[in-house]
Amino acid sequence: MSYRDMRLYDLQDNEGRVFAFEVKNFLCSRPRVCQIASTIPGARIVRQPKLLSWFREEVFCEFELDGITFVAWEPFGDNDVYWIGPEPTRWVPQIDRVREAFSHA
Repeated sequence: MSYRDMRLYDLQDNEGRVFAFEVKNFLCSRPRVCQIASTIPGARIVRQPKLLSWFREEVFCEFELDGITFVAWEPFGDNDVYWIGPEPTRWVPQIDRVREAFSHA
């Protein structure tokens, strides 16, 4: 299966706006998530774990876009999805650009 087959699962607030999304982790590795985030125009990777700690940390990628902090994490450290969205959790317009990068990866 190619990355082009990656399906995103939108998470919406009470107003129906996408505030975050999930991606199945068997379709996209932790390093790939950080790589995709780094391709978003204007994004800057703030933190990514060193090679030996890739699977120890729930939050494994942090990046900034237009001054907004985004994180990628694996809930409970053993879930089948990665959650990607702003920290703190809320709707921000930049989520559209982040989601677009992942949907076209």
